[in-house]
Amino acid sequence: MSRSSIIDLTSCFFFFLSLSQISVIFFELWLGFCASKKSAMPESKKPELDPLLRDLSEKKQIFRRNVVSLAAELKDARARLTLQQESCTRETLTRQVVEKRTSSMEDEICQLHKKLEERNYQLEAFASDANRFLKELDDIRLQLSGTRATADISVCSAQSAQLQCLALAKELNEKNSALKEHEDRANRLAEQLNMLHIDLEAREASQKQLKDEVLRIEKDIMQAVSRVEKGKNCELMKILDEVSPKNFEKIGGFLTMKDEEIGRLRDDIRVLSAHWERKTKELESQLEKNRRADQELKKRVLKLEFCLQEARSQTRKLQREVFIFSLIATSFILPVIFEGTSPNFPVGSPREQIEERRDKALKEIREQFATKQRETADIAERQNFWESSTFKMVVSMSMLILVVFAKQ
Repeated sequence: MSRSSIIDLTSCFFFFLSLSQISVIFFELWLGFCASKKSAMPESKKPELDPLLRDLSEKKQIFRRNVVSLAAELKDARARLTLQQESCTRETLTRQVVEKRTSSMEDEICQLHKKLEERNYQLEAFASDANRFLKELDDIRLQLSGTRATADISVCSAQSAQLQCLALAKELNEKNSALKEHEDRANRLAEQLNMLHIDLEAREASQKQLKDEVLRIEKDIMQAVSRVEKGKNCELMKILDEVSPKNFEKIGGFLTMKDEEIGRLRDDIRVLSAHWERKTKELESQLEKNRRADQELKKRVLKLEFCLQEARSQTRKLQREVFIFSLIATSFILPVIFEGTSPNFPVGSPREQIEERRDKALKEIREQFATKQRETADIAERQNFWESSTFKMVVSMSMLILVVFAKQ
């Protein structure tokens, strides 16, 4: 019951109680008036009034009892009223406290509504970020599949290149053995040429000696002829006329034979020099072809190694990005989706953290790529012995020596 209804009931109760008291007072006055009339009445009318008085006295007693009971009830009602008033005051106090609490609760509810709106906005932003991250994850998975396919292709090409390298290495070994055989033949030919040069020099020296002897003999003959002419020795002139043509014929035949041998030797030397020049040119062309093949193979191997390194770096980079995105998804998105609660973010935003992690991963990948490039450059410098300056100098000097020998 409300406070107003309780007050209305108490006022009605007191109104009826006051009316009953007034009626009791009037009834007592009427009884007193009747008693005074009875005393003033004559004795002839007293027996008629006795039953009435008895009834009135009985009614008076009943009424007094009722009044006493009503007074007791009135006391009880007053006690109840005081209790109800106390309870009403308590209720008013509690109502004020409750109103204050309700006002504070309304304020808190408004704040909670605002927070809920903010959280809903954050959840929408997180949902959009989650969708974007999922799309990026799908793209990265596609890139991973593509890079894996390219890596498999590059591995197959590298294996085929290795097989080609092995086959070419075998061919190079065979060609090197053939070159060694040609070098041995060239050395033998050079020795033969040296021997021929020595023979030619000896024959030329012998020819010069013969010419000198012939000239000396001619001088002796001329001196003898001059002496004979002076001494007029006809017999000696006859002997000289008989002997000198024979000697001259023998010497001419001998000289023609020597000239023919010298020409034949010169022809042999020319043929050998031409053959040697042709062999040297063939060897030079084979060497150039082998060098070009080696350079092409080395370039292919380096390209394949570079492609493999790029594929491995891309796979590592993509794996790191996938790992980072999975961590972000597990730490930020899954609690929002499954529990509906906003995660406890660190000081920086997740985008800044992602960018920082990406920058770190890119720096690490660049450092690894720089180290790999240095290692590949060192290996290439070690392997490029055929392209080194010392090897070129040695080859050029050997070729010059061979050309000089061939010309001689």
